[in-house]
Amino acid sequence: MKKIRLAIIGLGRLGRKCAEAIAADRTAELAGVVRRPERAEEAWLKAPSVTHVSELDYVDAALICVPVDAVMGVAQALLQSRIPVVECARLHGESFLGHKAEIHRDALRHKLPAIVGAGCDPGALSLFRSQFAQLAPRGHTETSLHIGTSLHHTLAAAGIKGVKQALATELQSPEGRRQRYVYVELEPSANATEVENALINDPLFCDEETRVFSVPSIAALEETNRGVVLERRAAAGEAGHASFLLEARYDEAGLAARMMLAAARALPSLQAGAYSLLDLPPGALWGEQRPAAEKEWM
Repeated sequence: MKKIRLAIIGLGRLGRKCAEAIAADRTAELAGVVRRPERAEEAWLKAPSVTHVSELDYVDAALICVPVDAVMGVAQALLQSRIPVVECARLHGESFLGHKAEIHRDALRHKLPAIVGAGCDPGALSLFRSQFAQLAPRGHTETSLHIGTSLHHTLAAAGIKGVKQALATELQSPEGRRQRYVYVELEPSANATEVENALINDPLFCDEETRVFSVPSIAALEETNRGVVLERRAAAGEAGHASFLLEARYDEAGLAARMMLAAARALPSLQAGAYSLLDLPPGALWGEQRPAAEKEWM
C-alpha cells in the first residue's frame, strides 16, 4: 500500500493533533510541517520543519491548520503550488457555501481537488446531522455543545450497586424538558441493564428524565474538553415517531485531525474542484482500506 505523503500547514493544537494522527496511521506519512520562522524547533517532531511548502520533498496533499481568517489565502497559495488541500474552517450556512465556491474556482483553475469543512463542526458532526435528517425528513434537529467541566460527581449514582464512579450533567431537550445525563463506570461484575434500571427508578432521580451511559473510565471522561448532544425528532404526526440521539465526548482538535486525515485519503479518487464531506461517497474516506471497511462495517 502506497502511503499518502501529507504536509501540515501550521503547528498549533490542531496541527499537533494532525501530526499525531498521521504518525499513528499506516496509510499516511508526514512529509513535513510548514510554520512561522520564529517558532522554536520541536524535539518530538520526526519530520522536517520549514517555512514554505516548496522546501519539502514530494507532497501529495496539505492539511491546513491555521486560523479561519487565514485559511483562504493559504489554500489558494497551495493550489497555485499544485498541492491538493484539506481544510476545516469553522464556517456554516451561506458563509460556508461562499467559502467553498471561492476555493472551487481556484481548484478548477489549477485542476486539483480540495476538501473543505473537513473537521469537527463542520465535518464529523455534519455527517451525523445529515444522516439523521435523511432518516427523519420532517422534523427538528437540536445540537447542544457543552464542555467537560459541566459534568459533576454524583454520590447518589455512585451509591448504586455495581457503580464504581459516576458523573452527571443536566441538559434541556428540544421541548424544553430538563434531562439528566448520568455517566457510570461499572464494577467488573456489574450488569449494565440492572444498573440503568436502578438509577432510573431511584427516588433521587425520579424528578427528571434520566439517561444512563456506561463508559470505560470516568477519569478519562473528565479529561475530555468537549461534549455534544445531537438529537433529531420526527415532526408530530409522523408515523413511528422516530427519534435519533447522538451523545458524545471527544477532544475537538483530535477529532478534527482524524476527520482531515480521512478526507485526505479521498483526494486521489476526486476530480478537480472543491468538495464538502457531503459530496463524497462515505467509502472514499477509507481510501485503499475501503474493501476492508466494507467487510467490517456493512
